[in-house]
Amino acid sequence: MIPTLVERKTLIQTALGEYLLDLLIENVQVVNVYTGQVASGALGIQGGRIVTPYAKGYKAKKIIDGGGRYAMPGFFDAHVHIDSTLVTPETLSYLIVPRGSTTLLVDPMEIANVAGMEGFKSLQNSHQRLPYHIFWEVSSRVPTAPGLETTGGELGLEEVSEILHWPETVSLVELDPSKVLGLSDEHLLKVEAAHRLGKICNGHAVGRVDQELAAYACGGLSDDHECVDYAEALTRLQLGMAVLIREGSTERNLELILRGMVAEGLDTSPHLMFCTDDKHPDEILAEGHVDFMVNRAIELGVPSVTAIQMATINAAKHFRIEHLVGSLTPGR
Repeated sequence: MIPTLVERKTLIQTALGEYLLDLLIENVQVVNVYTGQVASGALGIQGGRIVTPYAKGYKAKKIIDGGGRYAMPGFFDAHVHIDSTLVTPETLSYLIVPRGSTTLLVDPMEIANVAGMEGFKSLQNSHQRLPYHIFWEVSSRVPTAPGLETTGGELGLEEVSEILHWPETVSLVELDPSKVLGLSDEHLLKVEAAHRLGKICNGHAVGRVDQELAAYACGGLSDDHECVDYAEALTRLQLGMAVLIREGSTERNLELILRGMVAEGLDTSPHLMFCTDDKHPDEILAEGHVDFMVNRAIELGVPSVTAIQMATINAAKHFRIEHLVGSLTPGR
């Protein structure tokens, strides 16, 4: 995902006008998720990466008229168990890419629980062929209940550390609160391993409040996707934890969280992002994916660009993924 030295130099020289753009998409309305503005622009693309969304005066090998359509970054699903979609990653692309989802942050916990490191590596080897981007959230608790499971897979500190070194890995994920509050050396060392590499740790703070929540945050957790309403989300935000709003097949938390956000009028949106966690193919087909969350947020009173930011740049910043200028375009 990180450009090579040659690729980086080519991007710079193309931005300076020394090389032709591979593709120029003119006549678009750019939804700028950094400034919150919508303005006329033209997308300049080189080597599968966006050079600039305001490509005036550039020449290109191929030019497309955008017809005045809106251009915005692809949507992020900030936490998903891709194995729980019940289809292969390749088949999933037919459901999500047409709806604008171009980046999945994936915790393959079920595969890891069954096949361990071998299963994780098998999935990693397959994702290069996909028309969307996958970044890994390495499972912190495989097996989830040692001694009570016979699934066969195991990711110990050594395996987790190896996966954390992969360039496509962005976080350690779903740390069990009992392991943090119980001061488990193994699991706290996994947190340390992630932080030493500049990667975050995703929370899983089911039902934690007051002292337990504060203690859980002290464990090095950056966020939580288990909030069921705004009051619960607010307690996380007050401790500096981001909130991944979940809207999937079993858990439907978006409406209660966003109704509270709109009613309170607090500026919490920079610390909110969207995830499905688990959403089945038939529901994606009938209802939508992250686009459904964006549209529903707008219906609930969230400003349009703010809703788009929650589906794009907020997740990119939180997970420290390069975005927009110089970043990968969908389908790389």
